[in-house]
Amino acid sequence: MKKTIAIIGGGVAGLSAGIYGQRAGYDTVIYEKNSVLGGSLSGWYRDGYAIDNCLHWLTGTEVNSPTYEMWKELGVIDDETKIVQRPFLLSSETDGVRVTLWRDTERTRKEMLEISPEDATEINLFIDVVNVASDITANLSHIMKLARTMSEAETVLSHFDFARRTMLYMGLNMQQWAAKFKSEAIRNLLLDFSAKEYESYWLILVYSFFASGNADIVDGGSIKIADNLIRTYVREGGKIEPNMAAKQIVLKKKKIPKIEKKAKIKTKRAETIVFENGEEVSADYIICACDLKYVFSKLIRKKSQKPKILHKIIKYEKQYPIYSAFHAAFAVDGLFEEIDDSLGFACNPIEVGMQKIERIYLKNYRQYGDYIAPEGKTVVQVMIIQYEKDFKFWKKLYKSDVERYKQAKLNIANAILSEIVKRFPDYEDRIKILDTWTPYTYARRNNDTNGAYMRFITTAISQKSTISAEISGVENAFLAGHWLRYPGGLPMAALSGKEAIDIINDRNKPVIPFINEIAEKITDVKEKIIKDPVKDNGQNEIGKAK
Repeated sequence: MKKTIAIIGGGVAGLSAGIYGQRAGYDTVIYEKNSVLGGSLSGWYRDGYAIDNCLHWLTGTEVNSPTYEMWKELGVIDDETKIVQRPFLLSSETDGVRVTLWRDTERTRKEMLEISPEDATEINLFIDVVNVASDITANLSHIMKLARTMSEAETVLSHFDFARRTMLYMGLNMQQWAAKFKSEAIRNLLLDFSAKEYESYWLILVYSFFASGNADIVDGGSIKIADNLIRTYVREGGKIEPNMAAKQIVLKKKKIPKIEKKAKIKTKRAETIVFENGEEVSADYIICACDLKYVFSKLIRKKSQKPKILHKIIKYEKQYPIYSAFHAAFAVDGLFEEIDDSLGFACNPIEVGMQKIERIYLKNYRQYGDYIAPEGKTVVQVMIIQYEKDFKFWKKLYKSDVERYKQAKLNIANAILSEIVKRFPDYEDRIKILDTWTPYTYARRNNDTNGAYMRFITTAISQKSTISAEISGVENAFLAGHWLRYPGGLPMAALSGKEAIDIINDRNKPVIPFINEIAEKITDVKEKIIKDPVKDNGQNEIGKAK
């Protein structure tokens, strides 16, 4: 009889665990609190326009990369998949001066040097280290063989060169790195990238992946990727139970043999999952593919089971900052060709949550595919970084007065819209608000801690190590999700689902059958020797033994 796995959470990690679990011979069921699967990898439609909540780039679009192979296994990518290669990763404007991180890094170098020759040292160092990292990424499959062959001295030396150069960025966050440049335009480019607390080499890695073709977009965006994962899981025989919000995992003490009692081994088993609707489910194994804090504050409440790093993430905000975002999506009558991908630009101060922003980063989603909008139209979106204090603002507002919460979102969207029209006046009567969502949206939908859809920000003093998928003191329950592996994101979430299944497989490796198999092979060899003895020619030891 097949063993069963209950998976809590139908995001990327849960779907990955389900797919690999089915292929490994288990009966799996995914229990998802929402009516649809995908988690943060989601998109939805408003008035015939598609809104992409997640995808800015997908690591693993380069065919020689190991991550590409994983996406193929999961059905995300196949030989027919269209990969959209964007012209640039990032573009920013300051007082009419535009700075762009082009796919062609030498074009970026040339333009930056023209804009700010006084920053030549920093510019050249930046582009040089990106180029070295891009070469490593582009030859990753070959590089993985170097440990065995060690025949390509030049490639090996490039690793040392990359390490030597990146050391200069260790300990510098984005804000500190930006301060090294004299050019305000370049400073704004770096700060438009993401949260200012990120270590600077995070942008270097992302840009190197992009330049080498390993961080492009799957045509169809988040909606397509989620659909492909769900389709693969169902095709493998997996079962889905939507609208099933997990309330608690009931743990019971395991009966411990006397020999183990002497060793003071304390082990529990996860017996059942209790759901908010009152239903209960039992399984041989349980994988918690959901928010880490949610698991250990609600599902498993024993303090002894909590990973130590969870305490650090929650308590030491400066060391382990987590962030979310406020989003506004707009429908455009036209293709917005003035921005063929994205652009950061200055705006009048706008209050968003508990902070005031003075720059907008506007992204055009037309490149994501024809599905994004009716012919001749497009969707543009703005994402504004939010922190814990902003999350508390949105949560309090929602809890106290939902209508005020909705109005606050609308006011911000209207303020952003006014700034877009001011910068691009031709669209004054051709752009309208589609939707808005806040950090509290992520918390309500996915149980994300403080609305954090990403792992904690890696700073100079934060821990970058992985978090174990095994839950201390519980023998049959495991973790999966982007929290477990640096730097987080879709690939790490998918990998964590696979690794949870690998651990379960290791637990199920039969010991006695393996011994029997070896014994059978020895017996076969003996019988062959007896049936066809080797003639003794004075040199054969077997012949001498006979």
